[in-house]
Amino acid sequence: MESRPERGTIDDAQKAKLIFISLAAVVTILLIFSYVSGNKARTQRDAAVKEVEALKQDNAKLSQWLEERTQESEKYKKALEECKAKPKAKPAAKKPAAKSTPKKKKAKTN
Repeated sequence: MESRPERGTIDDAQKAKLIFISLAAVVTILLIFSYVSGNKARTQRDAAVKEVEALKQDNAKLSQWLEERTQESEKYKKALEECKAKPKAKPAAKKPAAKSTPKKKKAKTN
């Protein structure tokens, strides 16, 4: 008759089976963790890419707005220079009129 092993003892096959199942559980947990963290990272990356694209569009709009304002400013500077040049040109074009002081005629006393 076969002798039964005692309840407290575990044979080598059962030990190997237990080690394999434990190792499989650890690997499964690590795979799930890496999958979840990978999805979080991918989501954050996609959000960052969208934000970068939005910032590029804002930058392009602001650059265009700045260029328009610069052109407008240059236009006003040219107009200002023309306005400053006009008063200087007018006195040069006109001959200064001689000031005539009213001379009092002396009355002849005879």
